[in-house]
Amino acid sequence: MRHQLIDVRKVSKIYKGNIQALKNINFSIEQGEFVYVIGASGAGKSTLLKLLYREEEQTSGSIKMGNTFVDRINHKQLYLLRRQLGVVMQKDLFLSQRSVFENVAVCVEAVSGANDSEVTVRTKDALDVAGILNKSGRKVNELSIGQQKRVAIARAIVNHPSIVIADEPTANLDSKAALEIMKLFFKINSMGTTVIMATHDSTMVNTVRERVLELRHGVLIRDEQDGGYTRYPDNKDVYIW
Repeated sequence: MRHQLIDVRKVSKIYKGNIQALKNINFSIEQGEFVYVIGASGAGKSTLLKLLYREEEQTSGSIKMGNTFVDRINHKQLYLLRRQLGVVMQKDLFLSQRSVFENVAVCVEAVSGANDSEVTVRTKDALDVAGILNKSGRKVNELSIGQQKRVAIARAIVNHPSIVIADEPTANLDSKAALEIMKLFFKINSMGTTVIMATHDSTMVNTVRERVLELRHGVLIRDEQDGGYTRYPDNKDVYIW
């Protein structure tokens, strides 16, 4: 039986100038779920994700991960909490003059205290899952946007997080590259990792039916769970790699 990983209760976020980004948000997420967060630009998607990994703090309400209230922990506890999270940001920040391998390996070195051999194994494993191992010696700034996104995903999963949070991971990608990136997230989810993804890609949301949280003007207006999935025209399930 799956257990609850995240519990969000009565969460609101108000910025300076009395700008309300989120209002009285309530939901919970269980281990192994795939959750789309959708809504128009400015609906509050990115704000919600930032609250989950505590880049920002809510104005009111509570966010609980496991047995930990995210807003009540100190910096050391926050560091430990973030080891359970993998984050793919909308704008990826790389060490552009360093290799693909180095960009991923630094994430292992920063949080795990692993020795050189462990760093190498874990980095190669993440690059392999992300489908970018064959580019490990290339500099990141030599790669296409789609390939760079794969590097970002490899960084997010290299420390084996229980949750991956992704903010518009298919933005600025053509339809083919976007589909390949989405397949990668479904693969990660199939390994047992919870995936929470903000997206504007309504076609993908409607084609691959997973749970949907929809925001409008900072209000959660829909929490829909489907649990099924459809097939692509060539009859190959998106879950087959």
